Amino acid sequence: MARPLASPAQPRQRTLLALTILGGGALALLAGYVVGRLNLGGHIHLALLVALPAAFVLGLLFIYARQTLLWLIILFRANLDPMLNMTKIGGGSSAIGLGGLLNGLVIGLIVMELLNRQRIPVKRLLLQTWLPLLVVMVGTLTITPRLVPGIKNDLSLLSNAAIFLLAFVYVRDKASHDAWLRAVLLSTIGPTLYGLYQIVTHTGFHDFQVGLRIDSTFSHPNIFAFYLVLMVSLLFVVWRGGVLAVSPRVRRLLPLYILVLLALLMTTKTRSAWGAMAFFFLAYSLVMERKLLPLLVIAGFASLLLPDVRERISELTTGNSGMYYQPLNSFAWRKEMWTAALRFMEPSHYLFGYGKESYEFYSRLFYPLSNGVGPPAHNVYMQVFFDGGVMGLSGFVWLLLGTGALVAGVRKTDRMEGFLLLMLVLEFALVSVSDNMLDYLVYNWYLWFVLGIGVSLHFRRMAQAAAKPQPTHGTVFERPALARAAQRGR
Repeated sequence: MARPLASPAQPRQRTLLALTILGGGALALLAGYVVGRLNLGGHIHLALLVALPAAFVLGLLFIYARQTLLWLIILFRANLDPMLNMTKIGGGSSAIGLGGLLNGLVIGLIVMELLNRQRIPVKRLLLQTWLPLLVVMVGTLTITPRLVPGIKNDLSLLSNAAIFLLAFVYVRDKASHDAWLRAVLLSTIGPTLYGLYQIVTHTGFHDFQVGLRIDSTFSHPNIFAFYLVLMVSLLFVVWRGGVLAVSPRVRRLLPLYILVLLALLMTTKTRSAWGAMAFFFLAYSLVMERKLLPLLVIAGFASLLLPDVRERISELTTGNSGMYYQPLNSFAWRKEMWTAALRFMEPSHYLFGYGKESYEFYSRLFYPLSNGVGPPAHNVYMQVFFDGGVMGLSGFVWLLLGTGALVAGVRKTDRMEGFLLLMLVLEFALVSVSDNMLDYLVYNWYLWFVLGIGVSLHFRRMAQAAAKPQPTHGTVFERPALARAAQRGR
């Protein structure tokens, strides 16, 4: 079975890394160009011609080189949304394409590895994290008004759990831990290049209220924004000397690359992602390096000088009441919708909700400003409560608390990585208040894989420490005998 790159030190590995970087960048640029130029209405057969051989190659990798398949997914999945959307057949939320095949392959990978008797604590990990939420959400398929979208969404949740477990299969030591983290970080090359291309060409996601927003190779600017928050958090900790060993030359370049990613984050105009990023920097400066606090505070105030940032934040000060026909700002609009959803819910549905994916189905009924188009919840806590009732909400809270407890333990073996992983969980919990985080597949794959990488290495280190023979010192019972032997020897 093929192994991921353990270190870029060898010439062959450096060459392969260079090729993957170039390939990722070319793939991202090609995806953006094709989506901009190809009229799918008249050329859907072209997308299918690409999808069929791609599916064949993926199938071969799944059979003969499963670890290589996962390695390629981690390297390039962030680049693929535009092309994967082109391969979809069907309309609306029931459409299916090559992206669905990738989801199935990720789930199949963990099944195959477990059948090969890979020794990982599956029961403990699932019980502490994903299993309660998955059980509730699969159960609510029996009452959902949107069965096909519900099944698809449950499979996406299952793929998140699968990629989390796969990290425990493939991270066996510090070398494999570092190799997989490098693959995660290399995945940023393509989205960064295409994001910069969108800035130069003034293309991207056109929001009629906000204006131009950069979405890069993702299907929405919000997903790109949360992906950037994850990667900046990881890169910043690497730069400060934790998690991953890098050469002095790379360390000198990291601040510049982090600034580029932060600039791209600003262009997404996603306020919740900005808040999560500020929360990370503030927590890092307070907990890990207090000497950075003045610099980070100055940088935060400097960001307010940017017109787009200042305008997006000032929007929250207006449009909070809707009086005098004033349009509601986005957060006030969300609060109005959540209030309407709670009023709509009947007590008989408090326990198990209305079924998977039901919020979007019923929101067109209970929210008059939806104009007949059911908006999603924009709040994971509200979404899982409406879809799965108290049981669904409890499952999601269990996921956050259980994962938080897992990553908090990492600080026993690596203080810096433990802090990073705990911050990633807190960021996820924070932004779940105002965004549909469980629906952002690409972001979730990278988040849960990074969490799995860190916890897996922690487990390995703890097992090695427990297996080490303890140094033998004279016990209380042995010392008198030793003393008598010493006296006899005099």
